[in-house]
Amino acid sequence: MKKTSIILLFLFSTSVFANLFPGINENITTAIKVGNSKELAKYFAPNVELVIGDKSGTYSKAQAEMMVKDFFTKNPVKDYKVMHQGTSQDNSLYTIGDLTSAKSFRTYYLLRKSGESYLIHQLRFEDKED
Repeated sequence: MKKTSIILLFLFSTSVFANLFPGINENITTAIKVGNSKELAKYFAPNVELVIGDKSGTYSKAQAEMMVKDFFTKNPVKDYKVMHQGTSQDNSLYTIGDLTSAKSFRTYYLLRKSGESYLIHQLRFEDKED
């Protein structure tokens, strides 16, 4: 019974997550998978908390796009897989993934509702400890 409840809860939360912003997550995933900073930046909030390796800060949309472009140039993406998605208590949406280039990175992005759509407020590419 407990396993069934957990599975149902997982399926419900996943379907709620998918219905909250259909298409957006797929577009973001595709942009990361192909290393396209310009496409990814379409979903940036006006200011983005960005963590790339040991660099972190809050940057304007344009600055964040340039930093992500530099990251993708230095780390050409070989593969990207979404590992987990969910919602936070404040109804923010998040996705955790694994990005493979010459190195492996744990990725994380947080989407918050802005008007009628969701925008990336936080984006992280952190060295993955294997």
